[in-house]
Amino acid sequence: MAHDEQMRLATGGLRSIAGLAAAGALAAGCGGEEPAKPVAGRPDPQHVREVAGDPYALSCGDIADQHEHPDGEKLVIGVEFALAREPELEQHVARMTENRVGRSVYWALTEVCKGRDPAFRPGRPAVEAVRAGRYLVQPRSDSWQSAESWWEKHPEDKPKPRR
Repeated sequence: MAHDEQMRLATGGLRSIAGLAAAGALAAGCGGEEPAKPVAGRPDPQHVREVAGDPYALSCGDIADQHEHPDGEKLVIGVEFALAREPELEQHVARMTENRVGRSVYWALTEVCKGRDPAFRPGRPAVEAVRAGRYLVQPRSDSWQSAESWWEKHPEDKPKPRR
């Protein structure tokens, strides 16, 4: 291969690499920060901040859309437990545990939202419903806490020993 031909091939290869590098820099935004593009189903970050500061800002639309993105689920879960810590529900927490009161609040939120506009904010009526004793999640029965007591009442469910 002649020297001129080697130089032409080498120069062409360098131009290709330079072209790829330039294209990569353009694709990366030349080092500048691009605003984050919305992700389908993800709650609006500004609304998430609003709800973090005021759990009563949660809407029925948030509840309806919660399963569209993990951040929507986190939003709703955070609210149910924030509302469970409200002073109006302290007596229930002392008697039932915060987890059960949080689950009760979630149940109330979903019930209050039935047939409502997505913009409706269900927090206050849900907390009031739980305070009044509606939508309370009951503990598991003793039968679920002890396999032996269950098997006494339901021997057909007891696993057979292996031979």
